[in-house]
Amino acid sequence: MSETQIQSETPKKEKPEPGRGFAVRIFYPLIYGFLWLVLRFYHWPTFRGRKNLPKGACIVCGNHSGFADPLWVFLGMRERVPPWTMAKNTLFEKKPWISKFLMAFRAFPVNRDAIDLKAIKKSLSVLKLGEKLLIFPEGTRVKHGKTVVPKSGAVLLAQRADVPIVPVFITPDRKPFQPIKIIFGEPWKPEFSSRRPDNAELDARTAELMGKIRALGAKK
Repeated sequence: MSETQIQSETPKKEKPEPGRGFAVRIFYPLIYGFLWLVLRFYHWPTFRGRKNLPKGACIVCGNHSGFADPLWVFLGMRERVPPWTMAKNTLFEKKPWISKFLMAFRAFPVNRDAIDLKAIKKSLSVLKLGEKLLIFPEGTRVKHGKTVVPKSGAVLLAQRADVPIVPVFITPDRKPFQPIKIIFGEPWKPEFSSRRPDNAELDARTAELMGKIRALGAKK
């Protein structure tokens, strides 16, 4: 057998899926430590309710008012790897290195203005593997006092994957060097009348979810 034949028959090692490779498992703990030092200096956080996070799959859903919201959730969860995180697709389109960095640390794009089947399949696949998923139902950063119509994707994914949602509140309208709260609520499973809920029912359960998130912020 020639050397060429041997090389052609030798199975090639497949590259790991983005988010499951060397970067997230080796560098994330280092990045986590750096973020802990920097963000705790920039704000004075209080973390509550981490015990409400189940060991297996769940969808973590929070209010969204600042760019650092995902980072505060990561710090509050205290996991060895970050949750998978839906992020708007435009973040991945600016520069290739930004896209690679985000995907290496378990972020994946979603088109929030359409039904993104690729993002839905990705979400269901990680949940079925027992992993956690972070979604901000508002879909964009919302200034304190403003409102938007939240997206119903989180409650629909929870039903399809049969996993709970953990609401999390992050203090909005925060100023540098002021205290903030990151509070995880009790796991909640949205209930529907059928396996194929209509838009009205999805909107109602989404409004219920946002109410749970806001209620956490009202607690002393």
